[in-house]
Amino acid sequence: MSSVTRWERIPAREGSYEQLPEDLDPRLHAALRGRGIDSLYTHQAESYRAARAGKDFVVVTPTASGKTLCYNLAVLQAVLETPESRALYLFPTKALSQDQQSELNESVIAGELGVKIVTYDGDTPVSLRVSARDKGQIVISNPDMLHAGVLPNHPKWIKFLRNLRYVVIDELHTYRGIFGSHMTNLIRRLKRIASFYGSDPVFICCSATIGNPGDLAARIVEKEMVLIDRNGAPSGEKHLILYNPPLVDRVQGIRRGVVNESQRIALRFLRAGVKTIVFSRSRTRTELIASYINKSLANMYNENSRIRVEAYRGGYLPNERRAIERGLRDGSIHGVVSTNALELGIDIGGLDAAVLGGYPGSVASAWQQAGRAGRRSTVSLAVIVASAAPIDQYIVKHPEYFLGRSPENGFVDPDNMYVLTDHLKCAVFELPFRDRGGFPEGSEAVLDYLEESGVVRRTGDACYWADRSYPAEHVSLRSATSDNVVIVDTTRGRHEVIGEMDRPSAKELIFDNAIYIHRGSQYVVTQLDLENRRCYVEASDVNYFTDALVKRDIKVLEEDEHHVVAGCRIVVGDILVRSQVAKFKKLRFTTHENIGYGEISLPEEEMHTRSIVLLFDPDSRSGSALAALDPSEIGPALSRIGTLVRNVAPVFLLCDPRDIGVAERVRDPHFGVPALYVYDSYPGGSGLSEAFRSRVGDVLGAGLELLHGCPCAEGCPSCVGPRDPEEEVDGNPKSAVDHFLSGWLEGG
Repeated sequence: MSSVTRWERIPAREGSYEQLPEDLDPRLHAALRGRGIDSLYTHQAESYRAARAGKDFVVVTPTASGKTLCYNLAVLQAVLETPESRALYLFPTKALSQDQQSELNESVIAGELGVKIVTYDGDTPVSLRVSARDKGQIVISNPDMLHAGVLPNHPKWIKFLRNLRYVVIDELHTYRGIFGSHMTNLIRRLKRIASFYGSDPVFICCSATIGNPGDLAARIVEKEMVLIDRNGAPSGEKHLILYNPPLVDRVQGIRRGVVNESQRIALRFLRAGVKTIVFSRSRTRTELIASYINKSLANMYNENSRIRVEAYRGGYLPNERRAIERGLRDGSIHGVVSTNALELGIDIGGLDAAVLGGYPGSVASAWQQAGRAGRRSTVSLAVIVASAAPIDQYIVKHPEYFLGRSPENGFVDPDNMYVLTDHLKCAVFELPFRDRGGFPEGSEAVLDYLEESGVVRRTGDACYWADRSYPAEHVSLRSATSDNVVIVDTTRGRHEVIGEMDRPSAKELIFDNAIYIHRGSQYVVTQLDLENRRCYVEASDVNYFTDALVKRDIKVLEEDEHHVVAGCRIVVGDILVRSQVAKFKKLRFTTHENIGYGEISLPEEEMHTRSIVLLFDPDSRSGSALAALDPSEIGPALSRIGTLVRNVAPVFLLCDPRDIGVAERVRDPHFGVPALYVYDSYPGGSGLSEAFRSRVGDVLGAGLELLHGCPCAEGCPSCVGPRDPEEEVDGNPKSAVDHFLSGWLEGG
């Protein structure tokens, strides 16, 4: 118990109910009663009324509170009343799309009512796509497919788009930052084409916990949204435990590792018959924890059947993921160890305990993961196991910070010029541009630029696409590579695909001689063939796993603009962010001790992007303020300024913290002075660096105000970051940053 820093009890709450709607189709009424549903939660009833009244709305309630019925009920009623009616469901991942179709198809609602429900995504066979377009009454898809498959080919979807009555956007909280900005423009394009065919659909959004759901929904849909956030679902009593692993070396302050502690805690639950989910921060940790648990349970039996625990992460084949999800629902799988892949609302049945192997980085994610455990009438438990990272240590030592802090807000900036230009290209390709059609003021100037570039041609009062290219092909909504490496098992002459991985991750995880762990089985990588996107592996049985050592470097390519802002010289230009995997460690299973190194010979992973560089010249106000610090404080102070910028800038840039990268240099090799780089985290840039240049003074001023208003003593995750126990700096790091910023901005 000495390791438990907080045990919070969240009491059970009674449900709040309403009768089934009077106008409900008798067939739907009977189908609901067949599932044991004879009343609705109040938020479900409120959602049904809003949808029937043609109001756009967003519903925000906790995990397992019946959000799917908030839209399924109204949509199915509309289809039964008017079979020509159509609905489009958008989920951020293919896994969620498949899960939703499975839920609808397996339920007696779909079975008895004969509603045609289809999934239309990259995995849909070509032979089924025509049927999906022509006969699908509810089409389940994702933003990427809508962007590249549906809208550019809208003439094939005339029947569907002409009768489009509802658009459902689930997991709204995932659409933040650049991804959310793309999503807003995608919805602009959808509304424009729907209007062309004479439809004006109602938008229904569902979100997990987030700080500003109503505002985020209104920004993405660009309509007035009704907020439904009064949860009527009952919930059982919940216990939240913050756990700091015990010290194993008090002199050096070393604690037990988060992997071993997470597995040890999960084992106690599983042996007691408690269905458990463990969240881990990486794919390797996920496989290790699952492997350790299964080895410990090898001789454990529960009601004549062995306790079964599976790993779940990106890179598994679709049929493997479906089988694990199905096993969790039907009870044949008793526990699961997952990356954040199961943080979203995939139906995985009733779990009673959640173990978070490390703080996931945000309050919203932590509550979302903790909420995966807990059924409506039973007691549940969530344990946050702290790692050695400073942010984890701060959370467990200051539990009031976590428990008293509101979930983070989500921001989007759909009028970001980079994003807007990409989608205007797609929009002109889809339909000639005669008016702005839902796009913002300033779109005409972008069209003029595209005309000068030769991809748009003006004829009369309209703009037409004049290029041979297919613009949606070159626009990634997530600004992430879709270039995957296929993992092939060649053991004893087999040639079987067992998984896949994106190329940047492949360089760090499945290099030559790496140990690849897949659902508890070990493989050694015999060859990583990046050119042909293949990785060949063979079954192995060694006593270690591998961990790559990644070195990142920044090279300035071009200096486009020079400014002096807030007493600081600023350069805007192009940079090259290089990631090099040069060595790997061999770590013994269970003890995780280092037993050797290996060399890796792979090309660098390069990202050409845009950056703003703050230069602290000795003769500038900012440089003088930095020089006033103790020499040992300069590096940590720069690093903490970077943390402060990362916390504050998203509010001004309308982006997500993940959209920007920050790197500090005590003596930058290019400029020769201390420097702070703030760069776009996406290839080619996304306009954030340019936007940051005009807001530098605002960001720094707000950062100083945040620093003064933060109640922490020496720094916390909300301001300059928590103090690192291994940092050899005297004095108070928060005060050092305060003195630096105050001196810098004084008189500015």
